[in-house]
Amino acid sequence: MIRYNADWLVSRDPRPREIRETWMRDAPAMLRTGLHFEAVRLAVSVVGVVADSGERDAIEDAFRAAGIENAVIADPYGRWFYVLVPTGTAGEWDIPGIHVLAADHYLGVPAPHRADPPGTHWLLCPPQGEEDLADPAALRRLIAAACARVAAGPAGTPGGVNRAEGRTVGAEGVNLRAHPAT
Repeated sequence: MIRYNADWLVSRDPRPREIRETWMRDAPAMLRTGLHFEAVRLAVSVVGVVADSGERDAIEDAFRAAGIENAVIADPYGRWFYVLVPTGTAGEWDIPGIHVLAADHYLGVPAPHRADPPGTHWLLCPPQGEEDLADPAALRRLIAAACARVAAGPAGTPGGVNRAEGRTVGAEGVNLRAHPAT
């Protein structure tokens, strides 16, 4: 089993002991965003469009093909992915349908060893330092690829709306919804 060091994730938090104890109980710990990272929340459907599948291997491959190798949390209950990006990039995310947890928000971060369901887990490895956070440009490429696929529509049809799957793309950008947003 690979062991990941959580020191970087908790190094600026005023309660590192509490966080580690929560992780020892195999529960997600609430970490404040803006200290080391911000988080971009993506609906599972956004990545699923690019992956052509909801299967884990295909989803991981879609992230990696876009240049995202680490720092992705899966929340299967909410059907979200949280992609950890460098602090200070929240202002750059003005894409409709994309929500950013910037400074002074809290995110349930799974224990570094939690790589599988059930529950919140790391889809891609937890960051060991700032260099392991996702590149915002790579994440934008992934979102753009999802928009392009949905805009093209199902094979053989003009783009815009795929009513059968409940996904749409507006003129302003992405609003991929396979389920209602919470």
